[in-house]
Formats: sequence, C-alpha cells, structure tokens
Amino acid sequence: MLTAQKLEFQDRIARIAAGQGSTRATVFVGQDMTFSYVPRNRRRKDGLAEIIANARHSLSFPVCMAIGVVSYGLYLYGQWILRGLPQAPESLDLEMAVTALATCCITVLLTHLLGLRARALYVPKLLGVAFGMMFFHNFVHAYPAFFDQAFSPLWVAKITSMTEPHSLLFRGVSFSF
Repeated sequence: MLTAQKLEFQDRIARIAAGQGSTRATVFVGQDMTFSYVPRNRRRKDGLAEIIANARHSLSFPVCMAIGVVSYGLYLYGQWILRGLPQAPESLDLEMAVTALATCCITVLLTHLLGLRARALYVPKLLGVAFGMMFFHNFVHAYPAFFDQAFSPLWVAKITSMTEPHSLLFRGVSFSF
C-alpha cells in the first residue's frame, strides 16, 4: 500500500514538472461575485433614484436639527398638559438637564421613526435640541396667534412675560442680541 501511495505521489510530481493536468491554472482568492447576492440597499442607483438619495442625504442634517427644535416644542406641550402654566424652577441646572434628556429622547424616537438612525446624525440632533432650548421662546414672540391656539393665551402670556423677544434663553435668563 505504501508503494501505491508513493507511485501516485511520483506521478503528481511528474505532472507538475511537465506542466500538465491543470498545474498552471489561475487560482482565484476571495468570493465569487458571479453568483453572489448584493443587498438592495448596497446596489447602485441610477437616474432619479440617485438624485433623490443624494438630496435625502444632504437634507438629513437640517432635518435632524428641525426635528430637535420640534421635539422641544412637543416637550413643552407635554409639560403644559401635565403641569399647567410654566413656573420658575427651583433648580435651574436640574431643570435644564431633565429638559435636555427628555427632549433628546423625543428626538431619537422621532428620527428613528423617520429612518434617520445614522450615528453621524447625533450631532445635528443635539444641536437642534440645544437650539430649541435656547431660541424656542422667540417663536412664541414671533407667532403668538399660532401658540394661542396650540397651547393657550395664558401660556403665551406667561412665556412672553418671562422672556424677551430676539434673545437667547439660558438657565432662565434672557440675553438680548
């Protein structure tokens, strides 16, 4: 038996030395792409689909910022429904932290529902929340009739009396421009 194996091995060596029997074939390394499946989201888009995909990607930053501002508005609406008229908080730092955390949660939920889940969009989401926390009262000053209908005239009067128009609100203090 050992001699049969030796003979077979010697035959292989002879074929290799002679260059016969697929000894000089090309060796492919890697995945055979002929029959591989490319997921739908990885396929190249053509024409209008590519333009829409590029526009959606370009608009995702300002959309996330806008959602952050809207989330702060939703937080204020929920706070108004649950607590009533806004009162001066006892601890401004704690109130800002709770507001920021709740607004960030609302923002993440809304952007998740809209499909804006990329990690790169966390920064514009947070910028939108911060922008909403500092500048939302200016919308109330600019459009009091809308906020009268959405909240109440008492709420609008309280916000406009606590803040100044065209200002930045930080820790309960309005800084005019």
